[in-house]
Amino acid sequence: MPDDQLPTLRVSPERFIAGGEVLGHDDEGRVVFVRGGAPGDDVSVQIVERKGEWSRGIVTEVHTPSSDRVEPPCVRRREGCGGCDWQHLAVPAQLPAKLEIVRDALRRTGRLADPVLTLGRSVPADGYRTTIRLVGGPDGRASYRQERSHDTVPASGCLIAHPALLPVIESLRITPELEVSLRVSESTGQMTARWDKRKGEVHGLPRSVYAGANAFLVERVAGHDLRVSAGSFFQSGPAAAELLVDAVGRAAPELSSAGTVLDAYAGVGLFAVACAPRSAKVVTVETSRSAVDDCTVNLDGRDARVERSEVSTWRPGRDLSIDVAIADPARSGLGRPGTAAMAAADPDVLVLVSCDPVALARDADLLGRHGYRHDGTEALDLFPHTHHVECVTRFVRG
Repeated sequence: MPDDQLPTLRVSPERFIAGGEVLGHDDEGRVVFVRGGAPGDDVSVQIVERKGEWSRGIVTEVHTPSSDRVEPPCVRRREGCGGCDWQHLAVPAQLPAKLEIVRDALRRTGRLADPVLTLGRSVPADGYRTTIRLVGGPDGRASYRQERSHDTVPASGCLIAHPALLPVIESLRITPELEVSLRVSESTGQMTARWDKRKGEVHGLPRSVYAGANAFLVERVAGHDLRVSAGSFFQSGPAAAELLVDAVGRAAPELSSAGTVLDAYAGVGLFAVACAPRSAKVVTVETSRSAVDDCTVNLDGRDARVERSEVSTWRPGRDLSIDVAIADPARSGLGRPGTAAMAAADPDVLVLVSCDPVALARDADLLGRHGYRHDGTEALDLFPHTHHVECVTRFVRG
């Protein structure tokens, strides 16, 4: 059937799946993946893709809403902003739904019959993002992309941006299509901006904003000051970082007496600084040059080895005996090369921080083949109003 003849179907979505869509079935029993739905809805769905025994669609009309459905609280989402795909779901229902997605992934992909899961905590639902990425709209206003589109909506009044960023968003004029990253420190109020100056210009930044290759700010997490350069990865905000530090510490109580701790995919050294005891030797592995520079500063005065390397090719060497390893890979997870590196490090305990449930499940299966047993996963909501879920998982050898 040609795309311009795809039908509209009446669907009752059943459960969320990885990626944030809801799974339902059409009248003939074929699977329909629904965007903008919630389990318990009765909705009309415009089909936008059909392949074999499944199709994908977007909610166009809600006939009977789920008890968890709400009006999206942000005007920008109602205008089509693609940043918060779960704003139609009540906040109290979001983390439990994410936990079930993790459970399903660990069972199906991780091949764990009865995984031990814990419902963790969430950052505040509004104003939690201290780092945002903007794009210049056609009129030069700071904007966000629409969902699955290159079109834009203004970013002003963003529900999840830290309040200190809102007046800056209003003041900016950006070359159309130019992407700009803004970050603010909640503890100091410092702000950085980063963009490719070869592709355009940004006007309206306050004079106090640090911009350029050497721009950085200092953020405070769990009582520790961390230098974070504009080009370095950091969590959605310090509240998210503190939840992770707490969860990692609880996942590996052995950290308190560890002699040597590995922080793989270390970024600016968050876990090496905040989770490893000062008495421990820490080894960090990270590929980003700016993050390695930050990590070096953040670990100054510690017994630390800061290595710039791909984790996939890193090996500990004979002089290292790792007691506890912490790994926080990108969304794609450890994969085969990363799990091989962790197995080569041979820690008694491995704590894996994952931001994609299917990647976590794949890694759990791979680590199991290397002799590491899944010993519990805690799901955290560091990205309210979106389908994204962060997981902290304990693996033990044997």
